Parts: sequence; C-alpha cells; structure tokens
Amino acid sequence: MKKEKVYALCEAVADISYIAAKENYRTDDSREMISQFIQWAREFEYLHKGIEWGINSPLDYIESIDYFTLFKIKQWRNA
Repeated sequence: MKKEKVYALCEAVADISYIAAKENYRTDDSREMISQFIQWAREFEYLHKGIEWGINSPLDYIESIDYFTLFKIKQWRNA
C-alpha cells in the first residue's frame, strides 16, 4: 500500500473515532469498536477513491466524513 493511501486510511480512522466519541458511540467490546472504525474508514476511502478533495470535487472532506460517520452510527445503533 502506498504511503499516501496509508495516511488517508489512518486519517479517516482518526476522524471517525473523533466523531464517534463526540456522539458518545460505544460498543460492548472496545476491540470490536476499533475494528468497526477501521472497516468504516476502508469503506469511506473506497467510496471516495477518485476524489481529490478541493481539486476535482465540490465535496468537502470534513463534511463528507462527518455525514458518513453519523450515518454509520445511526445504522449500527438501530441494528
């Protein structure tokens, strides 16, 4: 995996974790929760793989990952 992709994935995991903490999102197993965040980050990166934020997209990264994470939290809370 290229250095840029590793950084983007790590950044997404960090942002998802931050947003989840703000939303008081928890699971019974902290390892399960971390694994979940990594999977969400992979999904987010896959969905936005062709986007260069601020260059070829009108989307804003922070808003996009915020909406994505809030959607995932709602999805899992209602599961």
